[in-house]
Amino acid sequence: MLKKPIKERISEREPLFIRVINKELSGSDLLNVFSRSEDLYTAQSAIRALANPPKIEEFRVELEEAVRDIITTGIGDEFKAFVNHYMEPSLIEDVERQDSQFGENFSRTARILDEKQSWVQGMVCYNLCLYIKAFGLQDLKICKTCGKVFSNKGKWAVYCSDSCKAAAKKNKI
Repeated sequence: MLKKPIKERISEREPLFIRVINKELSGSDLLNVFSRSEDLYTAQSAIRALANPPKIEEFRVELEEAVRDIITTGIGDEFKAFVNHYMEPSLIEDVERQDSQFGENFSRTARILDEKQSWVQGMVCYNLCLYIKAFGLQDLKICKTCGKVFSNKGKWAVYCSDSCKAAAKKNKI
């Protein structure tokens, strides 16, 4: 089995919303992801939408601004309004409670409520909300060298990659 290039493997560790912000996924790419949904209606909607994929550039800019804001100032009413604008009219969340010997666990999934709405953007916002619920904001960072948003380097990281870290060291010399 051939290994993927290191940059691609690192990117795959990033959540969907970060890959959208960093222009690594297009509307078609998102539809391909959602076409693998366990929910039949969501998968079929994604496949149908591939004929005319959504243009997500304006949304990408809004999403990036929202994420940069929550990184620097935390979650406020403006952020909540942003994600709700996309999620409420287009998605249904299914939450399943599971009791185990370790206590309660919850399984959360989203599916399309109305495919005429901006559900692709809603799914990306849902991904962002799940990330925040699971991990909080402390690992969301903005690279000091290239300005990309990243999360996969841990609490104390300030650079998104070794190349950005090396470039910063080179500029200090």
